[in-house]
Amino acid sequence: MLGTVAAWPAAPNGALPNGGGPDDLAPNGLRVRGLLARLALDPGRPVTADTLVDALWGDEPPDGAGNALQSLVSRLRRALGPDLVTTVGGGYLLRVPPDDVDALRFTRLTGFSATADPQAARGLLTEALGLWRGPALADVRRLPFADAAAERLAEQRAVAVERLAAVSLDIGSPGDGLDALTSLLAEQPLRESAAAVLARSLHAVGRQADALAVLDRTGARLVEELGVDPGPELRRTRIDVLRTQPSLPTAKPARPAAGGALTSFVGRREDVPRVRELLGSARLVTLIGPGGAGKTRLAREAFGDAVLAELAPLTGGDQLPATLLGAVGGPEMVVRTQDENRDTATTTERLVATLGSRDVLLILDNCEHVIDAVATLAETLLAACPRLRVLATSREPLAVPGEVLHPVSALAVADAVRLFTDRAVAVAPGFTPDADAVAAIAEICRRLDGQPLPIELAAARLRTLTPREILTRLDDRFRLLTTGARTALPRHQTLRAVVDWSWDLLGESERIVTRRLAVFAGGATAEAAERVCSGAGGPASEEVFEILASLVDKSLVVAAPQPDGAPTRYRMLETIREYAGERLGASGERDALVAAHAAWVLDLVEAAEPELRGADQLPWLARLRAEAGNVTGALRRAVAEGDAPVAYRLVAGASWSWVISGLVLEATHWAREVAALPADGVPPGARALTLAYLAISSIGEGDVAGATRLLDEATALVHVLAVGPDELHPLLRLLEPVSTAFVKQDVSLVERVAEEARDPWLRATALEIRSMILENDGQIERQRELVRAAHALYRRIGDRFGLGMTLTSLGELEEVTGNPEAAAAAYDEAITLATELGNTDDLPQFMVRRAQLAARAGDAGRARELLGAARRITRPSFEPGEMLRVSEADIERRAGNLDGARRALAGVDLARDAGLALPQRRALLAVARAQLEMDSAVPAAAAAPLAEAAAAAVESADGPVAGRVCEGTARYAWLAGEPQAAAALLGVA
Repeated sequence: MLGTVAAWPAAPNGALPNGGGPDDLAPNGLRVRGLLARLALDPGRPVTADTLVDALWGDEPPDGAGNALQSLVSRLRRALGPDLVTTVGGGYLLRVPPDDVDALRFTRLTGFSATADPQAARGLLTEALGLWRGPALADVRRLPFADAAAERLAEQRAVAVERLAAVSLDIGSPGDGLDALTSLLAEQPLRESAAAVLARSLHAVGRQADALAVLDRTGARLVEELGVDPGPELRRTRIDVLRTQPSLPTAKPARPAAGGALTSFVGRREDVPRVRELLGSARLVTLIGPGGAGKTRLAREAFGDAVLAELAPLTGGDQLPATLLGAVGGPEMVVRTQDENRDTATTTERLVATLGSRDVLLILDNCEHVIDAVATLAETLLAACPRLRVLATSREPLAVPGEVLHPVSALAVADAVRLFTDRAVAVAPGFTPDADAVAAIAEICRRLDGQPLPIELAAARLRTLTPREILTRLDDRFRLLTTGARTALPRHQTLRAVVDWSWDLLGESERIVTRRLAVFAGGATAEAAERVCSGAGGPASEEVFEILASLVDKSLVVAAPQPDGAPTRYRMLETIREYAGERLGASGERDALVAAHAAWVLDLVEAAEPELRGADQLPWLARLRAEAGNVTGALRRAVAEGDAPVAYRLVAGASWSWVISGLVLEATHWAREVAALPADGVPPGARALTLAYLAISSIGEGDVAGATRLLDEATALVHVLAVGPDELHPLLRLLEPVSTAFVKQDVSLVERVAEEARDPWLRATALEIRSMILENDGQIERQRELVRAAHALYRRIGDRFGLGMTLTSLGELEEVTGNPEAAAAAYDEAITLATELGNTDDLPQFMVRRAQLAARAGDAGRARELLGAARRITRPSFEPGEMLRVSEADIERRAGNLDGARRALAGVDLARDAGLALPQRRALLAVARAQLEMDSAVPAAAAAPLAEAAAAAVESADGPVAGRVCEGTARYAWLAGEPQAAAALLGVA
C-alpha cells in the first residue's frame, strides 16, 4: 500500500502554504498522498481527525482544518473507492489488511525472524528487505508526520540488513549480505554494528585487509566526528579479524522454557512479533504490566526455546546468581558451586564463565520483589557476555542502561471475550453464550480492565453462575474471584492475592497515595492528586508527583499522555481502584478525602462555568470532559449521602457544559436527582439554576405546564438574591423574561434584556429567544434581522454553541427564502462548530438538515452520506433515531426510491426515542407518509395521513411545523385538480 503512495507523482512545486496549494487540488496531491500514507500506517484502525490534521499540517493548521481534512478524504475516496476509506467516530479508517501495507509486513517479517532458525531467518529477512523500493515515504517527506515515521522504518531496515548478514555468516554464506552492508555503512559511516558485521563477513570470505580497513575507517571517524573511541564490539571484532582463521559464531540450541502450553493463547497478535523485533535490536527487553496481565505467558509464547529462570520463589536477592546458574548450566552446576564456595560474587563469576560468548536468550520471570538484585546482575552479565540477550517480566522496569520496555496492556475487547469463552468452555462443556451472555461477558471483561488473569478467574465461576450473575457480583470481586488453579503461584490463585502481592511491595507513603487516589473516578492530573492526596498524615504536596511516578513504574497507576498539550492523567485499573478503596475505607480517611475531592471538583466546575460562554470555551470543555468521571463521581456521592449544598452547586456549575456538549439527558438526570433532595442550606442561586435546567428539559419534552411551574419557582428564588441585574447569572437574568414571553405572550422583558444588558452573551441569547417567538408569527425578515444580530454578538465573544444555534436558524431562513447556497454554507459551519464542541445531540440534527437540503437539490449521494454520518453518532436526544428514519424516507423518496422510503417509514415508533412522541414529530411523520403516497400510484391515499398531520400541527401550535403540513396539503390539492386551494395553502405556509 505504501508502494502505491510512492508510485503517485510527487508534487512539482515547493513547500505549500498551510491552507493548501495547486498540488493539493489534484487527486494525487501531496496531502492526499500523505493522508493515504498516514492511514496506511494504521490499517484497519481508526485515526482521529486531530491526529490527521497534526500529521498533514503540523503546528500551523489552516482555518477550518476539519473541512480541509474532509475535502482531502473526499478526494482520496474518489481515487481509491468509497469502501476503502470510511468515517468512524471522530476520525477515518483505511480498510485494508495489515499485510497489504509494505511497512507493516516488513515489521512483521523481521519480528518473526528474531526467533526463527538461521535458514528460516535468512528467508524472512530477505523477503522483508525485498519490499523496499527506495527511501520510506519519499514523496511525502515534506509533511510533518513523515520524518519520524520514515526514520523509524529506516532504522528497522538497517537492523534487518545487519541481521541478514549475521545469519548468513552463521550458515556459512558470508558473502550474501556484503553489498547491502556496504551501502548501509556508506549511508551511516558511524554505525558500529554495521561496521562490525561487515568486517566479519569480509574476513570470512578471505578479505582480511578490507575487513581491517572498514574497522580502521569507522574507528577514525568516531574519533574525528564524535570524539569517542571505538566501542567494545568493534574492538572484539578487530581481535577476531587479526586471527589467522575466521572465528564464525555458531548457533547453539537453548533449553526450552516449558513444554507445550496446556491452554490456548488468546490475543497479543501484535505483541509477540513486537517483542521478537525488540530483542532483535536490543539486548535487554522488559515486559512490564500489572499482576495478571499475562507477561509470563507472552514471554513463553514469543520465545518458547529460551532459557527460563523463575524468580518468584526467591526470598532474597542473594539467591539470584545461583538460580540463574541453575537455569543456564543445570542443577549440578549450582550444587557444585554451593559446595565449593557460598559467596555470591564467586557464583556470579561462575555464571559469567558459563555464559561466556554463548548465544543465549535468558528469560528472567517475575522480577519485581528482587528488582534491585536483578538490575545489578543483569547489567553485569550483559556487559561481560556479548551474545547474551535478556527478556525480563516485572511489574516495574529494571532501570538498567540499554533497557527497552514493552508494556503488556489490556486485551482488546474481542480477544478478552474470546479468552473468557475459551476458559468457560473448559469448566462448563457445551457452554454456548446467547446475545445477552455475550453482552454480559463483554461488560465483565471491561470491568476487569481486559486483564487475562481476572478474566480467567471470572470464567471459572461458570460452574455455578451465569455470565449475567457474575457481572452483578463484580462489585464484590475480591470475594467472587477466588478459584485459580491449584498449581498456579499462590499470588495468582485469587484476585486479592494478585493485588496483595503488589501492595506488600509498596512503601508507606506509596500506600497512602494509592489508597487516596481511589477517590478519583477516571483518573487525575498530577495537580489534582497533589491537592487531594497530600497532607493530613500523608506526604507533602510536592512529594506526591514523585510517588505517582513510582506507582507508574510499579504498574499500579497508568500514566496516560493527553492530546493537545493537556496534562498527563494518572489512573488506576478498576480492580486496583476497588482494592485501594477498601484500604481507604479501613484507614479512617474516607470522609476527609471525599470532602477534599468534592471541594476540588467544585472549584473546577465553578471556575469553568462562566468561561463556557466565550472564546475559551473549547479548552475549558476539554478540561471538564477529562474530569467527567470525577464530576459525576462527586455528584453521585453527594446525592447518595444527602449533601444537598454540594450537590446543587455541582449541578449548577456543570450543567451548561453538558448542554453545549449535547448531553442534555445527563443534565436533566442530575438536575432531577438533586432537586429531589431537601433544600436546607442550599444557596438560592444554585437551586434556581438547577430548576432552570429542569425547565429547559420540560420545554424540550413538551411539558409546558411543568416548565411554567419550574420557571415560577426559580424566579421567586432569584428575587431573594440581593444583587443587581447585571450581577445575576445570565440564565437567571433570563428566567422571568422567558416565562413572561412563552406563557403570557409578552415579549417586552425579553426585548429589554436584548437592548439593555451589559453582557453581550445575554443580549445575543435574548435576541435569539425573540426570534424564536417571531418564528410562529411568520415574520421572516424581522426574524432574520434578529438572528443575524445574535450571530454577530456570538461571533464577537467566540461562543461556538450560540453560533451553531444562530447558524441553524439562518440556514432554515435562507432555505425558506430560496437561497440554498447560503443555507448550505450556514449548515456546514454549524456542523463544524458542533464537531468542535463534541456536541453529539445537535450535530446529527445539523447533518440531517444539510442532508435534506442536498436531497432537495438532487444530490442523493451527498444526502445519504450525511445521513449515514448522522446515524453513526446519534443517541437518544431531541432529534434521534426514529426521526432519522423519517428523514431517510424523504431523501429516498426524492431520489425516486419509493421502496426504500417505505422501508424507512415501516414501523417508525416515535415513543422509542425517550418517549418523545411530541405533536410536532407526529405531524412530520404523517406528512412524510402522505408525500410518499402522493408519489405512488394512488395519491388519494395521502388524505388520511394529511388529516392526522393537520390535527397534530394544531395541537403543537408550532408555526414551521404547520407550514410543512400546509405545504404537503397544497401539493395534494394540486394533484386533486384544485389549484386555487393549493395556492391558498401555500400562502398560509
